[in-house]
Amino acid sequence: MDDFFGVSGEEAPGDALHELAEQTTRQGWAATDPAADLLPRLRVACDLPGSPWRLRGATVLPDGVYAVDVEHVRPRSPRLLADAIELLAGIAGPAFFVRHTDAATFDCVTGTLQRDTPGPGRGHLLRLRLVTPGRDGFPTLRAHAAALVPAH
Repeated sequence: MDDFFGVSGEEAPGDALHELAEQTTRQGWAATDPAADLLPRLRVACDLPGSPWRLRGATVLPDGVYAVDVEHVRPRSPRLLADAIELLAGIAGPAFFVRHTDAATFDCVTGTLQRDTPGPGRGHLLRLRLVTPGRDGFPTLRAHAAALVPAH
């Protein structure tokens, strides 16, 4: 009989998370182009009426992580973590994990588990970086993340 998570009672929910994490380090992990796959969906999510997010830029880091710079209309909001998870859930694959790394960073791994697809497992490593408008009007990374809501 399947439990709430749709797996047999012999498999813990953490097993899927472990599998997703392992896939990111394997040669078989098929990471599609994040600019083509994720950026259009991020733009749509940030442009929705009432969205607290403003997309400010994105780049692929040397380690393959897709870094996305975003502004939040209320960076000290107690809803910051919930808003980040909601934004990421809107673009995530069927499996994802979010970690509030520090007050200005949310790391996410998202994808499709190999066991859930006939092909190789696929997905992305994504980092939301909270930025604030700089004096010149361009967003800057928060140099002192402690000025924002501390990570939980």
